Amino acid sequence: MTARNVLHYALSFLLLVLCNAAGGVIAASLRLPVPGTVIGILILLAGLGFLGRVPPPIRRTAEFLLHHLNFFYIPAGVGVMAYAALVRQDLLPIVAALLGGTAVALVAGALAFHWTAKLTGNSEEES
Repeated sequence: MTARNVLHYALSFLLLVLCNAAGGVIAASLRLPVPGTVIGILILLAGLGFLGRVPPPIRRTAEFLLHHLNFFYIPAGVGVMAYAALVRQDLLPIVAALLGGTAVALVAGALAFHWTAKLTGNSEEES
């Protein structure tokens, strides 16, 4: 890997971090009920939409991060281990929230798919 490639990775990562930070600042200063990361992603999307393409350095950096996504689960795993007593104490509400949230997400996804299929005329409903 050349110094130029490292610089491209660093600048691309910096861009991603700045979009995330800008989203956090906007969400906090406007007291929006939307997480700053979502706003940061929308900022990045708007910038990429303005360009009309994804620049190769940003694409390579995003692919690298996605390829090594499992490293982002380490802090969550450490947190669960550090607070194992609390997790054990509140296990029933945690499991209920996980199952309930999964059920709601499945129903919402199915309904969105169904409505989109109807709107686009791709519905194959039986009469």
